[in-house]
Amino acid sequence: MAKYEIEHRGRLSKKQKAELEAILKKNGKLIKKYERTQWIFGLSHKKTIDFRIKQTNGENEFSLKVGRLNDSNRKEISIPFGEDKLEESFEFAKYMGHSEGLIAIRNASIYLYKGVEWAIVEVPSHSYYFEAEKLVENKKDGKKALTEIEKIASELGLKIFTPEETLAYIRLLDKEANEEFKL
Repeated sequence: MAKYEIEHRGRLSKKQKAELEAILKKNGKLIKKYERTQWIFGLSHKKTIDFRIKQTNGENEFSLKVGRLNDSNRKEISIPFGEDKLEESFEFAKYMGHSEGLIAIRNASIYLYKGVEWAIVEVPSHSYYFEAEKLVENKKDGKKALTEIEKIASELGLKIFTPEETLAYIRLLDKEANEEFKL
Protein backbone atom coordinates (compact mmCIF):
# COMPACT_ATOMS: atom_id res chain seq x y z
CA MET A 1 0.00 0.00 0.00
CA ALA A 2 1.36 3.42 -0.95
CA LYS A 3 2.01 5.79 1.92
CA TYR A 4 2.05 9.54 2.23
CA GLU A 5 5.45 11.08 2.62
CA ILE A 6 5.28 13.97 5.05
CA GLU A 7 8.45 16.01 4.91
CA HIS A 8 10.09 19.34 5.42
CA ARG A 9 13.42 20.51 4.05
CA GLY A 10 15.84 23.28 4.79
CA ARG A 11 19.28 24.37 3.65
CA LEU A 12 22.33 23.78 5.84
CA SER A 13 25.63 25.60 5.91
CA LYS A 14 28.72 23.43 6.34
CA LYS A 15 28.78 24.43 10.04
CA GLN A 16 25.08 23.65 10.52
CA LYS A 17 25.58 20.29 8.81
CA ALA A 18 28.37 19.38 11.23
CA GLU A 19 26.33 20.53 14.25
CA LEU A 20 23.20 18.63 13.19
CA GLU A 21 25.24 15.53 12.42
CA ALA A 22 26.84 15.64 15.89
CA ILE A 23 23.41 15.86 17.57
CA LEU A 24 21.96 13.05 15.49
CA LYS A 25 25.00 10.80 16.02
CA LYS A 26 24.81 11.35 19.78
CA ASN A 27 21.03 11.26 20.33
CA GLY A 28 19.64 9.45 17.30
CA LYS A 29 20.25 6.20 15.46
CA LEU A 30 21.96 5.95 12.08
CA ILE A 31 19.57 4.05 9.79
CA LYS A 32 21.54 4.13 6.55
CA LYS A 33 23.86 6.04 4.29
CA TYR A 34 23.36 6.24 0.57
CA GLU A 35 24.81 7.41 -2.68
CA ARG A 36 22.00 8.00 -5.16
CA THR A 37 21.70 8.89 -8.81
CA GLN A 38 18.19 9.68 -9.94
CA TRP A 39 16.80 10.37 -13.35
CA ILE A 40 13.94 12.81 -12.84
CA PHE A 41 11.63 12.80 -15.85
CA GLY A 42 10.18 16.10 -17.01
CA LEU A 43 11.44 19.59 -16.44
CA SER A 44 8.39 21.39 -15.04
CA HIS A 45 8.09 22.34 -11.39
CA LYS A 46 4.33 22.69 -11.86
CA LYS A 47 3.68 18.99 -12.48
CA THR A 48 1.74 16.98 -9.93
CA ILE A 49 3.18 13.57 -10.80
CA ASP A 50 6.89 13.17 -10.25
CA PHE A 51 8.32 10.08 -12.03
CA ARG A 52 11.90 8.97 -11.40
CA ILE A 53 14.27 6.09 -11.83
CA LYS A 54 16.59 5.85 -8.83
CA GLN A 55 19.78 3.94 -8.26
CA THR A 56 20.65 3.94 -4.56
CA ASN A 57 23.75 2.08 -3.39
CA GLY A 58 23.45 -0.05 -6.54
CA GLU A 59 19.75 -0.89 -6.04
CA ASN A 60 17.22 0.32 -8.61
CA GLU A 61 13.62 1.43 -8.33
CA PHE A 62 10.88 3.26 -10.12
CA SER A 63 9.56 6.08 -7.94
CA LEU A 64 6.32 7.95 -8.34
CA LYS A 65 5.29 10.85 -6.14
CA VAL A 66 1.85 12.37 -6.46
CA GLY A 67 1.45 16.00 -5.43
CA ARG A 68 3.24 19.26 -6.13
CA LEU A 69 7.01 19.29 -5.71
CA ASN A 70 6.83 21.88 -2.94
CA ASP A 71 3.95 20.13 -1.14
CA SER A 72 5.00 18.63 2.18
CA ASN A 73 2.37 15.89 1.89
CA ARG A 74 2.79 13.70 -1.21
CA LYS A 75 1.83 10.12 -1.93
CA GLU A 76 4.83 7.93 -2.74
CA ILE A 77 4.95 4.66 -4.64
CA SER A 78 8.25 2.80 -5.14
CA ILE A 79 8.78 -0.36 -7.15
CA PRO A 80 12.23 -1.98 -7.00
CA PHE A 81 13.70 -3.77 -10.00
CA GLY A 82 16.86 -5.81 -10.59
CA GLU A 83 20.22 -4.22 -11.12
CA ASP A 84 20.47 -5.93 -14.53
CA LYS A 85 17.30 -4.10 -15.66
CA LEU A 86 18.51 -0.47 -15.52
CA GLU A 87 18.90 -0.06 -19.29
CA GLU A 88 15.56 -1.76 -19.83
CA SER A 89 13.94 0.64 -17.33
CA PHE A 90 15.03 3.60 -19.47
CA GLU A 91 13.52 1.94 -22.53
CA PHE A 92 10.30 1.34 -20.55
CA ALA A 93 10.21 5.02 -19.51
CA LYS A 94 10.80 6.16 -23.08
CA TYR A 95 7.89 4.07 -24.42
CA MET A 96 5.69 5.50 -21.67
CA GLY A 97 6.42 9.00 -23.03
CA HIS A 98 9.22 9.98 -20.65
CA SER A 99 12.38 10.75 -22.58
CA GLU A 100 14.04 13.74 -20.96
CA GLY A 101 14.68 15.29 -17.61
CA LEU A 102 17.39 15.85 -15.06
CA ILE A 103 20.05 13.70 -13.45
CA ALA A 104 20.48 14.50 -9.75
CA ILE A 105 23.23 13.01 -7.59
CA ARG A 106 22.76 13.05 -3.83
CA ASN A 107 24.59 11.48 -0.89
CA ALA A 108 22.94 11.23 2.49
CA SER A 109 23.11 9.94 6.03
CA ILE A 110 19.70 9.14 7.52
CA TYR A 111 19.06 9.06 11.25
CA LEU A 112 16.02 8.22 13.33
CA TYR A 113 15.55 10.95 15.94
CA LYS A 114 12.42 11.42 18.05
CA GLY A 115 10.36 9.24 15.71
CA VAL A 116 11.30 11.21 12.57
CA GLU A 117 13.78 10.30 9.84
CA TRP A 118 16.35 13.06 9.46
CA ALA A 119 18.48 12.99 6.33
CA ILE A 120 21.55 15.14 5.99
CA VAL A 121 21.92 15.44 2.24
CA GLU A 122 24.97 16.49 0.27
CA VAL A 123 24.66 17.81 -3.25
CA PRO A 124 28.23 17.06 -4.38
CA SER A 125 30.34 20.17 -5.01
CA HIS A 126 27.34 22.40 -4.27
CA SER A 127 25.47 22.47 -0.95
CA TYR A 128 23.81 20.64 1.94
CA TYR A 129 20.23 20.40 3.15
CA PHE A 130 18.15 18.38 5.56
CA GLU A 131 14.99 16.39 4.98
CA ALA A 132 12.81 15.51 7.94
CA GLU A 133 10.33 12.83 6.95
CA LYS A 134 7.57 10.70 8.34
CA LEU A 135 5.42 8.21 6.45
CA VAL A 136 1.71 8.03 7.28
CA GLU A 137 -1.05 5.74 6.05
CA ASN A 138 -3.66 8.46 5.42
CA LYS A 139 -3.31 11.98 4.11
CA LYS A 140 -5.41 13.24 7.05
CA ASP A 141 -2.62 12.16 9.44
CA GLY A 142 -0.22 14.49 7.64
CA LYS A 143 -1.00 17.64 9.63
CA LYS A 144 -0.07 15.97 12.92
CA ALA A 145 3.17 14.66 11.41
CA LEU A 146 4.05 18.11 10.00
CA THR A 147 3.48 19.71 13.40
CA GLU A 148 5.71 17.10 15.03
CA ILE A 149 8.49 17.71 12.49
CA GLU A 150 8.21 21.49 12.87
CA LYS A 151 8.48 21.23 16.67
CA ILE A 152 11.64 19.10 16.52
CA ALA A 153 13.18 21.31 13.81
CA SER A 154 12.59 24.32 16.04
CA GLU A 155 14.25 22.55 18.98
CA LEU A 156 17.24 21.83 16.72
CA GLY A 157 17.39 25.46 15.54
CA LEU A 158 16.68 24.51 11.94
CA LYS A 159 14.91 26.79 9.48
CA ILE A 160 12.35 24.98 7.33
CA PHE A 161 11.87 26.08 3.74
CA THR A 162 8.57 27.72 2.85
CA PRO A 163 6.96 26.24 -0.29
CA GLU A 164 8.38 29.17 -2.29
CA GLU A 165 11.88 28.64 -0.84
CA THR A 166 11.65 24.94 -1.68
CA LEU A 167 10.97 25.75 -5.34
CA ALA A 168 13.70 28.40 -5.43
CA TYR A 169 16.27 25.93 -4.04
CA ILE A 170 15.20 23.20 -6.47
CA ARG A 171 15.48 25.65 -9.38
CA LEU A 172 18.96 26.61 -8.13
CA LEU A 173 20.00 22.94 -8.02
CA ASP A 174 18.55 22.40 -11.50
CA LYS A 175 20.61 25.31 -12.80
CA GLU A 176 23.86 24.69 -10.90
CA ALA A 177 24.08 21.03 -9.83
CA ASN A 178 21.74 18.81 -11.85
CA GLU A 179 22.37 17.78 -15.42
CA GLU A 180 19.88 17.51 -18.28
CA PHE A 181 19.48 14.23 -20.16
CA LYS A 182 17.58 12.89 -23.18
CA LEU A 183 16.98 9.22 -23.90
